[in-house]
Amino acid sequence: MELRLARTLWTAAGLLLAACAGDALTGTAARPGQGMLAVRLTDAPLPIDSVAEVNIFVERIDARRAHTEREHVDDDLDHGDSTEAPDSLRAGDDDDEHGEHADSSKWVTIAEPNQTSNLLTLRNGVTAFLGASPVDTGHFKAIRLIIDPARSNVVLKDGTVLTTTSNPAVEFERRGRHALFVELEDSVEVDEGSTTTLTIDVKLDQSLTLRGASIRDGFFFRPAVAGWTNRRHH
Repeated sequence: MELRLARTLWTAAGLLLAACAGDALTGTAARPGQGMLAVRLTDAPLPIDSVAEVNIFVERIDARRAHTEREHVDDDLDHGDSTEAPDSLRAGDDDDEHGEHADSSKWVTIAEPNQTSNLLTLRNGVTAFLGASPVDTGHFKAIRLIIDPARSNVVLKDGTVLTTTSNPAVEFERRGRHALFVELEDSVEVDEGSTTTLTIDVKLDQSLTLRGASIRDGFFFRPAVAGWTNRRHH
């Protein structure tokens, strides 16, 4: 099964957020030289008949202009408790031969949903809006999604709730809040006056697995996350 986190950062596939709708969605309009970045969440079927809900608490979504490796995705995770404004994603002047920017290594928060989403309700093109921000035009090469396992759970069809501390339990990659590295097909490009849509796809068939021989042994959650984008011009 696949979980899709379509981030309005750059609208989820099939869930486009118009840049011109920025005012209605966020109360903030894009200025000249900016485009809109949005985030949504979606999902695909989970091939485990006894599971009723897969609830993941999404704290925020971060982006940065420079590439990063998976092992560094948690670097600077507590950067000012996500208080840095999206204006920090300004392109600025190129400062090296590769065209990187002075702030290119910084993770900057694009959306802070701070909400739990049942991934099993987000199927067949259904998405959950996570947030949107106007940002300066340019390319973004790294995306991460911060989740909190302590506020996440799996609910079985008989009503049993599996958490990180229940018995059986859902065992996450890390116990505390941590970042999920998004494997991008290509860099995320934001154009002036357009909405860039990023679909974050958490492949549940690869991410949620049994800890033992049956569902009564609990689950491992080791997310495999991919992302792709499209743009809508106005």
